[in-house]
Amino acid sequence: MLGCSHLADDAIQEAQVALWKLPEPPPNPGAWLNRAIVHRCKHLRRTARRRDHHEHIASHHCELHKGCDNPLHVAIAHETGELLTQVLDTLPAEQRTPLELFEQKDLGYQGIADRLQLPIGTVRSRLSRARATVTAAMRRHAHPE
Repeated sequence: MLGCSHLADDAIQEAQVALWKLPEPPPNPGAWLNRAIVHRCKHLRRTARRRDHHEHIASHHCELHKGCDNPLHVAIAHETGELLTQVLDTLPAEQRTPLELFEQKDLGYQGIADRLQLPIGTVRSRLSRARATVTAAMRRHAHPE
């Protein structure tokens, strides 16, 4: 009914605990337990559907959402976005500025060099160092030692 063995295990366990908590056992405990499991499965399914709907609406305005209906993907995208923002904030200004111009303003190497009045080689090296720093930080987060 739930499409997930973990949720089904939860429904069974909740029904068993509810049976155990009854002041006196029902006349037919097996039938009572079966009905309780079915009701809990339906409740879990309704709850999951409502949660998915509300999470979809809550994240619909977000650019990171990009049309994905999976709440886990949305949460991961937000977590990754927050981590990326933190990493970018720690970059030295000489690396952060060219990276922001490259990513946000869609400027090429020459456009960045002209805007910052730097040689194009300096822009390339700063972008390279910035990318290496961001990549290393993201890898450390994904695979902590």
